Amino acid sequence: MSTINEFRRLLTSTLGFSPHHLDDGAGQGVATAAKGTEIRADLLVKTDEGNCYAVFVHPALTLSDSEANRYKACAILMPGGPAVYCVIQVGDVLRSFLIEDGHELQEPPEQYDGVRDAEEMVRELATSEQTRERLRQWAEKTLTTESSLSRFVKILEGCWQDIWDIENQRNDWIFDEFSRFLFIKLNEDSKPNGAFTLSRLKSYCHENQHMGAQAACTFVNQLFDDLKARYSEVFTNENETVLSSADTVERVIERLEGINLRDTEGDVLGRAFEIMLSDTFKGKDLGQFFTPREVVGFMIDLARDKPDSPILSLEGGERMLDACAGSGGFLISVYEDLRRQLLSTNGDVAKRRELLKRLGRDTIFACEIEEKAARLGKLNLIIHAVDPDNARTLHQNYYFNNVCGGLKPEITFKVDFGDERREQRIGAAAFDLVMTNPPFGKAVKRESILLDYRFGHEIRTFKTKPSEKKPRNSQDSEVLFIEHYLRILKPGGKLLIVLADGVLSNSSAKPVRDYIREHAVIKAVISLPTETFASTGSSIPTNVVYLRKKRPGDEQGDIFMARADAVGRRANGEPSPENDLPFILEKFREWQAGPSDLAVDQP
Repeated sequence: MSTINEFRRLLTSTLGFSPHHLDDGAGQGVATAAKGTEIRADLLVKTDEGNCYAVFVHPALTLSDSEANRYKACAILMPGGPAVYCVIQVGDVLRSFLIEDGHELQEPPEQYDGVRDAEEMVRELATSEQTRERLRQWAEKTLTTESSLSRFVKILEGCWQDIWDIENQRNDWIFDEFSRFLFIKLNEDSKPNGAFTLSRLKSYCHENQHMGAQAACTFVNQLFDDLKARYSEVFTNENETVLSSADTVERVIERLEGINLRDTEGDVLGRAFEIMLSDTFKGKDLGQFFTPREVVGFMIDLARDKPDSPILSLEGGERMLDACAGSGGFLISVYEDLRRQLLSTNGDVAKRRELLKRLGRDTIFACEIEEKAARLGKLNLIIHAVDPDNARTLHQNYYFNNVCGGLKPEITFKVDFGDERREQRIGAAAFDLVMTNPPFGKAVKRESILLDYRFGHEIRTFKTKPSEKKPRNSQDSEVLFIEHYLRILKPGGKLLIVLADGVLSNSSAKPVRDYIREHAVIKAVISLPTETFASTGSSIPTNVVYLRKKRPGDEQGDIFMARADAVGRRANGEPSPENDLPFILEKFREWQAGPSDLAVDQP
């Protein structure tokens, strides 16, 4: 356990600071020099050299990237100059960030910099006025970042329209180009001194006037080269470039520089991709919907054995899969949940590091058939990995195949973790948890896939020759995914899946329901309102279904059933205060704890 009070004692007993170096604003906290923010440092550790540590107590048990960045911004804007380190108490865990590059440190508090090393860091930062100015600009932008989803969407749509108007290209060309700009912006926003600004562009063009209009293109491609070098596993084509003209580069940078994409609530890449799909790719049946984070969080909590237990056992080597992962919403949420649980535990530091390594290499797996979604998903995992080692490994377990995606009974693929090369396997009885939202009603017609699944083919029998498989003309992808997931789960493994009403109610889907009853215990069915996926252009009634793969002797018992009339999201995708899911979760836990008569439908 590490709290601010214990850190205060550690500062003076171990790290060499004196009591007069510790300022808590007479118990009221130390206000920042920023306007319009109520965040105060609960403790500011400063010497004659300057501010060493700015310490904040976060009121919740989880800390999002957005919230962490706001604390880092406040640490930069402390009176007397930026603190070298930002320390945040989250629950009973201290998390520490190096301000200059924003990265989180993994050392325990007793190994933080002592007074001499911290003062040396302060002096180094003080000598670079340019770095201090860039930090200040980043901090002020972060504290005034875009919080309204609708306005954020309008900014992205404006960028899309700029590319369309100036470049006059096809939708798929614009999609790829827009994605490159977003990736560059996200990469630069991860740096306190990011270069995706109009002033940096104009400065570069002024210094390279001999290049003419080509200077702007060269500037943005240098940023893109940095992105490709940093994430070479995602950007595999070293010759890929930003193709837009100088006018487009300037317009897009001008639109985007006022917001920090790393600080926008929710799955930024997924939301951007959703915008492009719904507004631009209608009729192309890309078949991938994006799950609101409120529903994702509800499904994670539903799968816990106890309210405060981790969703998977890292010590037990448990693993999860989403075989139609899209932009990675489920993967990110499970990763962040497990990482938070791990960092909140006491015990051997070496063991915790080993489990963190296992989390990045052996725990979370994904598949995808759509190339654009796979690229978004991989980069999303890199961005959310936080831990530098996991940022190099986590996304390598995201398997892309444009022929079958995740619909293949046995998949093997090679990964290179730097210090270790291995072959990973996705196959029968290999996973403990599946969380997924398969595309609704997307017809699978490829014979090689259909022949691998019971619901993809029929058996023809003959009197004079052996029976043979005959592929169906097509099968809905969600039906094949149900069969696939119940194969790859271990006995007792959990499947939490979003399913359309038709699978649960249409007479034609009775064989599928019979298959589910044969192979799984149905734990819960929660009906979602039609507006849940309305922002993607879908009004199909859907349900969260919780299944547990049968073990020998398992029998079907009572099924928890509920109806949510609101899920914290309006039809346009905006957050809403109306959310029945916490109430339903509470009732589910009561039901799980023992028999009772529950009326769960909302009034």
